[in-house]
Amino acid sequence: MRNTIIILFIILIYGCACNKRDNLEKIKLENKQTLKDFKRDTLLYVQTKILDRKEHYIGKKFEVLLSDLNIPIKHFLYSPDFNNIKRVSSTIFEIYNGYETSNKLEKGEIPVNIIIAWQTPLVADELEKLIIDRTKRGAWTPEKEAYFKNQIVGDVLTTKYNLDKYKKK
Repeated sequence: MRNTIIILFIILIYGCACNKRDNLEKIKLENKQTLKDFKRDTLLYVQTKILDRKEHYIGKKFEVLLSDLNIPIKHFLYSPDFNNIKRVSSTIFEIYNGYETSNKLEKGEIPVNIIIAWQTPLVADELEKLIIDRTKRGAWTPEKEAYFKNQIVGDVLTTKYNLDKYKKK
Protein backbone atom coordinates (compact mmCIF):
# COMPACT_ATOMS: atom_id res chain seq x y z
CA MET A 1 0.00 0.00 0.00
CA ARG A 2 2.77 2.40 0.97
CA ASN A 3 4.65 1.68 -2.29
CA THR A 4 1.50 2.41 -4.28
CA ILE A 5 1.11 5.81 -2.61
CA ILE A 6 4.75 6.67 -3.30
CA ILE A 7 4.41 5.65 -6.96
CA LEU A 8 1.22 7.72 -7.34
CA PHE A 9 2.95 10.67 -5.72
CA ILE A 10 5.91 10.40 -8.14
CA ILE A 11 3.54 10.19 -11.14
CA LEU A 12 1.65 13.25 -9.90
CA ILE A 13 4.86 15.28 -9.45
CA TYR A 14 6.14 14.24 -12.88
CA GLY A 15 2.81 15.14 -14.51
CA CYS A 16 2.83 18.61 -12.95
CA ALA A 17 6.42 19.22 -14.06
CA CYS A 18 5.64 18.17 -17.64
CA ASN A 19 2.55 20.37 -17.75
CA LYS A 20 4.54 23.37 -16.53
CA ARG A 21 7.26 22.73 -19.13
CA ASP A 22 4.63 22.40 -21.90
CA ASN A 23 3.02 25.69 -20.84
CA LEU A 24 6.40 27.47 -20.90
CA GLU A 25 7.13 26.10 -24.38
CA LYS A 26 3.70 27.25 -25.57
CA ILE A 27 4.33 30.77 -24.26
CA LYS A 28 7.72 30.85 -25.99
CA LEU A 29 6.17 29.71 -29.28
CA GLU A 30 3.42 32.35 -29.03
CA ASN A 31 6.04 34.98 -28.37
CA LYS A 32 7.91 34.10 -31.57
CA GLN A 33 4.99 35.16 -33.75
CA THR A 34 5.87 37.83 -36.27
CA LEU A 35 3.87 40.55 -37.95
CA LYS A 36 3.62 38.26 -40.97
CA ASP A 37 1.75 35.71 -38.81
CA PHE A 38 -0.89 38.41 -38.23
CA LYS A 39 -1.26 39.11 -41.98
CA ARG A 40 0.59 42.41 -41.43
CA ASP A 41 -2.21 43.70 -39.15
CA THR A 42 -0.07 45.86 -36.88
CA LEU A 43 -2.91 46.70 -34.49
CA LEU A 44 -3.80 43.03 -33.92
CA TYR A 45 -0.11 42.15 -33.61
CA VAL A 46 0.56 44.79 -30.93
CA GLN A 47 -2.71 44.01 -29.13
CA THR A 48 -2.01 40.27 -29.01
CA LYS A 49 1.74 40.25 -28.53
CA ILE A 50 2.20 43.27 -26.23
CA LEU A 51 -1.00 44.72 -24.75
CA ASP A 52 -2.67 41.40 -23.91
CA ARG A 53 0.56 40.35 -22.16
CA LYS A 54 1.33 43.65 -20.46
CA GLU A 55 1.67 41.98 -17.05
CA HIS A 56 4.79 40.32 -18.46
CA TYR A 57 6.40 43.75 -18.98
CA ILE A 58 5.29 45.63 -15.88
CA GLY A 59 8.18 45.97 -13.44
CA LYS A 60 10.75 45.00 -16.07
CA LYS A 61 13.13 47.03 -18.18
CA PHE A 62 11.66 48.49 -21.37
CA GLU A 63 14.21 46.48 -23.37
CA VAL A 64 12.18 43.33 -22.65
CA LEU A 65 9.18 44.84 -24.44
CA LEU A 66 11.38 46.20 -27.24
CA SER A 67 12.86 42.76 -27.90
CA ASP A 68 9.37 41.24 -28.15
CA LEU A 69 7.93 44.05 -30.29
CA ASN A 70 10.00 43.34 -33.43
CA ILE A 71 8.52 46.42 -35.14
CA PRO A 72 10.66 49.51 -35.56
CA ILE A 73 9.68 52.55 -33.54
CA LYS A 74 9.62 55.72 -35.67
CA HIS A 75 9.27 58.45 -33.03
CA PHE A 76 8.66 59.09 -29.37
CA LEU A 77 6.66 61.85 -27.76
CA TYR A 78 6.47 63.04 -24.20
CA SER A 79 4.95 65.81 -22.19
CA PRO A 80 6.03 66.86 -18.71
CA ASP A 81 3.55 66.15 -15.94
CA PHE A 82 1.05 68.94 -15.30
CA ASN A 83 1.73 69.05 -11.59
CA ASN A 84 5.54 68.88 -11.93
CA ILE A 85 7.16 69.94 -15.20
CA LYS A 86 10.46 68.33 -14.21
CA ARG A 87 8.90 64.83 -14.39
CA VAL A 88 7.60 62.71 -17.25
CA SER A 89 5.31 59.88 -16.17
CA SER A 90 4.66 58.40 -19.61
CA THR A 91 6.02 58.33 -23.12
CA ILE A 92 4.34 57.58 -26.44
CA PHE A 93 6.24 55.37 -28.87
CA GLU A 94 4.95 55.72 -32.44
CA ILE A 95 5.16 52.97 -35.02
CA TYR A 96 4.03 55.25 -37.86
CA ASN A 97 5.27 58.67 -38.86
CA GLY A 98 2.85 61.62 -38.80
CA TYR A 99 1.87 61.25 -42.45
CA GLU A 100 1.10 57.53 -42.09
CA THR A 101 -0.89 58.21 -38.90
CA SER A 102 -3.01 60.89 -40.62
CA ASN A 103 -3.69 58.61 -43.59
CA LYS A 104 -4.78 55.75 -41.35
CA LEU A 105 -7.12 57.99 -39.37
CA GLU A 106 -8.69 59.42 -42.55
CA LYS A 107 -9.30 55.86 -43.78
CA GLY A 108 -10.99 54.98 -40.50
CA GLU A 109 -8.09 52.78 -39.38
CA ILE A 110 -6.51 52.95 -35.96
CA PRO A 111 -2.81 53.82 -36.03
CA VAL A 112 -0.75 51.93 -33.51
CA ASN A 113 1.28 53.56 -30.82
CA ILE A 114 2.38 52.28 -27.48
CA ILE A 115 2.19 54.36 -24.35
CA ILE A 116 4.49 53.39 -21.52
CA ALA A 117 3.71 54.68 -18.06
CA TRP A 118 7.00 54.53 -16.18
CA GLN A 119 7.29 52.94 -12.76
CA THR A 120 9.43 55.90 -11.70
CA PRO A 121 8.84 59.16 -13.61
CA LEU A 122 11.63 60.17 -15.95
CA VAL A 123 13.50 63.47 -15.65
CA ALA A 124 12.22 65.95 -18.26
CA ASP A 125 15.67 67.53 -18.67
CA GLU A 126 17.15 64.17 -19.68
CA LEU A 127 14.50 63.71 -22.36
CA GLU A 128 15.06 67.27 -23.57
CA LYS A 129 18.76 66.44 -24.06
CA LEU A 130 17.73 63.45 -26.20
CA ILE A 131 15.88 65.68 -28.65
CA ILE A 132 18.33 68.59 -28.60
CA ASP A 133 19.29 67.76 -32.19
CA ARG A 134 16.28 69.44 -33.78
CA THR A 135 16.89 67.79 -37.15
CA LYS A 136 15.89 64.44 -35.65
CA ARG A 137 13.69 65.67 -32.79
CA GLY A 138 11.75 62.67 -31.54
CA ALA A 139 12.99 60.31 -34.25
CA TRP A 140 14.03 56.96 -32.82
CA THR A 141 17.81 56.57 -32.75
CA PRO A 142 20.24 54.16 -31.08
CA GLU A 143 20.99 56.82 -28.44
CA LYS A 144 17.32 57.13 -27.55
CA GLU A 145 16.89 53.37 -27.45
CA ALA A 146 19.93 53.12 -25.14
CA TYR A 147 18.30 55.61 -22.75
CA PHE A 148 14.81 54.12 -22.71
CA LYS A 149 15.73 50.42 -22.64
CA ASN A 150 16.91 50.68 -19.03
CA GLN A 151 13.75 52.40 -17.75
CA ILE A 152 11.26 50.30 -15.77
CA VAL A 153 7.76 49.82 -17.20
CA GLY A 154 4.86 50.72 -14.91
CA ASP A 155 2.04 50.07 -17.41
CA VAL A 156 1.51 49.48 -21.13
CA LEU A 157 -1.31 51.26 -22.96
CA THR A 158 -2.30 52.57 -26.36
CA THR A 159 -4.14 55.65 -27.55
CA LYS A 160 -7.91 55.30 -27.80
CA TYR A 161 -8.91 57.14 -30.97
CA ASN A 162 -12.39 58.47 -31.76
CA LEU A 163 -12.39 57.66 -35.48
CA ASP A 164 -15.52 59.74 -36.20
CA LYS A 165 -13.48 62.83 -35.41
CA TYR A 166 -10.97 62.07 -38.18
CA LYS A 167 -13.10 60.88 -41.11
CA LYS A 168 -13.20 63.14 -44.16
CA LYS A 169 -16.57 64.75 -44.72
